[in-house]
Amino acid sequence: MNTLKNIPETWNADGYLRLSRLDRRRDKDGAAGGLIDESNSIKNQRDLIRDFVSRNPDIRLAGMLADDGATGADFDREQFKTMIGRIEAGETNCVIVKDFSRLGRDHIETGKYIERYFASKNVRFISINDNYDSIKSDMSDSGNSLIIPFKNIINEAFLEDISVKTRTQLEIKRRNGELVCNFAVYGYRKEDKKLIPDEYAADIVRAIFEARIRGYSDNRIASELNARGVLSPAAYKKSLGLRYNTPFSVNEKSLWSAKAINRILTNRVYIGALEQGKRTKASYRVKKTLYKPREAWSVHENDHEPIVSDADFELVRELLAKDTRVSPETGLPHTFAGFVVCGHCGQSMYAKTVKKNGKTYLYYICSTHRENGTCRYNGVSAAVIEKFALESIRRQVSAFLSEGGIGGRFGADALRERKRAAIEGLIEKSIQSIKENNEYLVKAYGHFVDGVVTEAEYRVFSGGFKTRADEAERNIAHLREEISRLENDAGIRAAAEKFKSYGNISELDRRAVATLIDSVVVYNNKNIEIRLRYFCGFDAPEFAENGTSSSERMAI
Repeated sequence: MNTLKNIPETWNADGYLRLSRLDRRRDKDGAAGGLIDESNSIKNQRDLIRDFVSRNPDIRLAGMLADDGATGADFDREQFKTMIGRIEAGETNCVIVKDFSRLGRDHIETGKYIERYFASKNVRFISINDNYDSIKSDMSDSGNSLIIPFKNIINEAFLEDISVKTRTQLEIKRRNGELVCNFAVYGYRKEDKKLIPDEYAADIVRAIFEARIRGYSDNRIASELNARGVLSPAAYKKSLGLRYNTPFSVNEKSLWSAKAINRILTNRVYIGALEQGKRTKASYRVKKTLYKPREAWSVHENDHEPIVSDADFELVRELLAKDTRVSPETGLPHTFAGFVVCGHCGQSMYAKTVKKNGKTYLYYICSTHRENGTCRYNGVSAAVIEKFALESIRRQVSAFLSEGGIGGRFGADALRERKRAAIEGLIEKSIQSIKENNEYLVKAYGHFVDGVVTEAEYRVFSGGFKTRADEAERNIAHLREEISRLENDAGIRAAAEKFKSYGNISELDRRAVATLIDSVVVYNNKNIEIRLRYFCGFDAPEFAENGTSSSERMAI
């Protein structure tokens, strides 16, 4: 006895076809080649359903709906939802599929549609290869009541097995340095499984980095690009005819945003590093994306042609961490904003304009003194800083260009060794941090055993110590990667050549300050210290007064 009522003389049927990406021939970037099952092709399903209808005169084929490239793990499919809409509107009262797996592979949801939804809507459901027809089947029969759920469970198990195998194959490809992505990141295109610069988009990326170095905020850069009509990454891909969707898009019309700019500015792909496997999903059932820790990524340095230099990328990374509030008049930060710090408390100094006798003067004032007065009043004219900074830069470039400077202790080799020493110093600090936090962890356990602290307090303390130790471990791994990159002579020599190009500088702009100056330390309005990025260490009296090994300091 079937569960349908009011059986009509003629059924208006929709044939439903589904083919997932795993079922059809893989493209060049897939996990495997060939066909998993040629019989599941859309053409084969369509032919099978038409043949079935031709042999059953009580069925009229009203429509054929196909979700090509759609997973069976869920029912969020365009054509499937169209079919449900047709059922709700009374246009369709029969659904025909090749087999249960074409309807879906989630055994619970698939079972609900077969056993409940279709019956409640008086819809006849036919699965040709499973020899199932709802008007001829009796779910009270033990055979039918077991075989349908069992087949659906088998279909879901197949999906889970394929999912695990695919993820494993993709992970192996990533570890081997193979490019595994459907779409190249903005600024590149895919060619023979490699990233090749897309010159139009690459120019936009370079312009974004240059604008950030010159002081434009992420919001300002996004606004400028939108005002100029520059297509956002998602819109640009779609303009190329690519079927591209992104989890970052929240508006129907995709525009540049501050977050999109920040993603570009922090993506190491633009310096030639291939970083893959940043995100994952707990399982094929869960749509939510999980972000993996950096140490779990697959990283390959010098994988492809860079779009921006290592020096500019590192410079932007440092600028993103600085406090660079903008001038209300220009919408840009003042030339030295974010670089000037108080020599007494170590905090940033903020820019303040003062008007005297009809003229406007710019000063940098200690922020701690302004906020709570705990630091002494400390201020200096921006003009004084600029004058001293220009003199320091000229002295250092002169030293660099002096005899033996280019190839000797002031040249690329010297720059490399100084940077290596600085990084090794940071590694040593991280090692010391790990040692200290492990010692604290042991002491915390001892206090817990002795009853000095409660179990809840011990958990809080130990969790904090372990977190800091783990963070130090990650820092060490990252710093060691940076040391390995120092062997790239081209990057170091490019930095040296850039430094030489400032030999005749007559005025400092934001780009020059960001490129050449690490910080400006103000002790009082007559005693400041300029710390340069490319300090040559030249300590001859005619080139540096009170010079140090890492900076220039002058009493004015």
